[in-house]
Amino acid sequence: MLSPKKTTLAFALSAATALLFTACGGGVNDSPSASGPSTNTPAPDPSKNGAISLHGIVYGAADTSVPTGAGIPITMMGQMRALFDLIRKSSDFTQVVMDLGDGSPVHVLDTNTGDKFLPGKLALGLSWILIDMKTKGDPAYADYLATYQKITTAMMQMTGSNYTYANTSWGEYYYLVALNNFQSHGMLNEVFSDSMLKTLQARLTFCDMFGPDASGKTDTCPAAGTPIDVASLNTAQNYYAVSYGIAGLRQKLGWSNPTFSSTTDASVATMNARDALLYTLTKHIRNDSSGGFSDEASNTHTTYYDQSRYDRYSTLLMGEVTERTMEMGNQANLTPELKQYLRNSVNLILPQLNTNGQGFNYGRSIGPYGDSAFMEVLTAAANAGILTDQEMKVAYTYIYKSALRFSNFWYDPTLPTPSVNMWVKGRGTDSYRGKPRVMGENFSLLHQYMYVNAWWDKLGFNGKAPLSDTDMQAYLDAIPHYTLTWYNQPNDTAHPYSAALITVRDGKRVINLNLSQAPDYNSFTPYYPTPSSDNLAYGTTDLSYALMIPQVTYGGKTYLPVTYYKNLNVQETNGQVVVTFDTTKFRQAAKNALYTTDLDLQVHTVMTFAKGTMTRTDTLTSGSLTGNLAVETNYTSFADFQNTTADSDGYSVSYTNSPATNYAAMGFDSCALSQFDTVSGATNPLSTTPIGQLHSNFACTTNPFALTGGAKRTLSWTLKYADPA
Repeated sequence: MLSPKKTTLAFALSAATALLFTACGGGVNDSPSASGPSTNTPAPDPSKNGAISLHGIVYGAADTSVPTGAGIPITMMGQMRALFDLIRKSSDFTQVVMDLGDGSPVHVLDTNTGDKFLPGKLALGLSWILIDMKTKGDPAYADYLATYQKITTAMMQMTGSNYTYANTSWGEYYYLVALNNFQSHGMLNEVFSDSMLKTLQARLTFCDMFGPDASGKTDTCPAAGTPIDVASLNTAQNYYAVSYGIAGLRQKLGWSNPTFSSTTDASVATMNARDALLYTLTKHIRNDSSGGFSDEASNTHTTYYDQSRYDRYSTLLMGEVTERTMEMGNQANLTPELKQYLRNSVNLILPQLNTNGQGFNYGRSIGPYGDSAFMEVLTAAANAGILTDQEMKVAYTYIYKSALRFSNFWYDPTLPTPSVNMWVKGRGTDSYRGKPRVMGENFSLLHQYMYVNAWWDKLGFNGKAPLSDTDMQAYLDAIPHYTLTWYNQPNDTAHPYSAALITVRDGKRVINLNLSQAPDYNSFTPYYPTPSSDNLAYGTTDLSYALMIPQVTYGGKTYLPVTYYKNLNVQETNGQVVVTFDTTKFRQAAKNALYTTDLDLQVHTVMTFAKGTMTRTDTLTSGSLTGNLAVETNYTSFADFQNTTADSDGYSVSYTNSPATNYAAMGFDSCALSQFDTVSGATNPLSTTPIGQLHSNFACTTNPFALTGGAKRTLSWTLKYADPA
């Protein structure tokens, strides 16, 4: 068993790797040298005007056009300007349509889009264009300003029933970022009238995230003197970070905050709302995690088996808290404890980096947000001074690649309305980011890259070239074969089940195995205890099927081994990484299934990762089941169905033109290959992953069998694959 104390990088560093990972032990580097690039960072070709740089992708040439050699169809400022023009040219902005070519265009600024953050996203996104135009003396500035004022005023007035825009939590934060950016450029009172600023001051608060009060009223801030750390937050606890951002940005504008200052900790002096919210947020991270990874289910689940949803946001939260702290000028409260939590997030991310700009590949709300989450955490770490010089160059290079990937993969200029694409051409995202939110998602994603670029410009990287692919890959190749990151400590009486991330590097391929209880999402494939790897194995959002796990049918119901993990052990022997763990019960395959429906079925799982091969073996036992059960396991591939071949043995399948080359199952009674992308002529919703469509399914099943008298049943599969290009 690996030592529980090795909570982040569970390996011994070689001499070469130690040189690259000077700070990977979790130490904080506050030296001046950590705030900028080393002197041997190569400069871009001057003839390309900094094209091969992050700034070149985001801003481009002086007129925001694509510089020669940038390798993108349009700059990010160009994308934002196109959205502004789409709105500006419409006689009625509520009728603006974005068409993604799937036969159902969206009225993206309609009063009922369902995007609760839209007014804030729009105000922030378009502010980048106004500031750029004003700075450059663009003669069209007055026309764009008039459009901006018309839309923002209408959305905030909400007169009668004509305007029913919501603008809660994140929307309020986004709006306040825009206001502060305008103020820093001396434009606030030019863009907004006194009456509009008065309206915004009254409406951009964090009160909607709190309540009900004693009378049952919601959307109300606690009364004066209410302890902030027991106040009634009516959403997930990570929203303390959003309210913290709102309070801090209001304070920066000179606006007052609702009285919200005391805590239940008698040793802590009374604080203003900004600092009190940070205090409470810190307590949440400290109490609901091990090492800073926030439990995203802890707001509604109170017992040990109800906790431990760890995903993208669990790692991203500390990056967001750090950036909020920086942008509101509250660096004095960025404590060593918070910096250590941020360093732990960096340590989880570094072993997953690649030369293609790909980010998180498991959990919910990933896709382009999976990529940008890495970017935001690394940028926060750079600003906090906790990266070495080498890590600064590596972080900047990944972010450059992420921006390149956004511009060439996530952004699709061939759509009827060019846009980020998370919804069509075989892609799918969770219901939280449904297609009616398409314009808001464009705004928020583009803003992420723009603000990150602004920070890296300040850090001295404006126009700088990234590391070459050869140098970046050399750094990545020196990373140990696997990393074990504990979300909670083994043998913790408050959290007795294992929660951890295992990351395996096989050449250029990154494979994640995420063990997370995820009580509200564990029935969905992105939270299964299965490998996740680009174009090789990927979950489908908000849906369930037997993806690479032993899915059990018993008594007419379906059960999954998706929580109650025990005895996690990771070892490396002769170049093979072997992961073993036990699952003590099976859960019914339904969102938020009652725990009284758990099945008394156990499975001992062994996963072996070798060069170009991964194998999973599951041994099932039970002490009480009397009836028969049946098991199914599926492997779904991105390879096209026409070139996928079932082998003559009946239990394996071969692929061409795909990272996957062969999949074989053992211990089953029958297997069948089928087309997966369509059902009765329509798109199969199970086939649309965040990164593209799955085309074939190889399903292996058992006949009904009993597990009585100490009987066992062992089932396994092996997946072979080629190294990424």
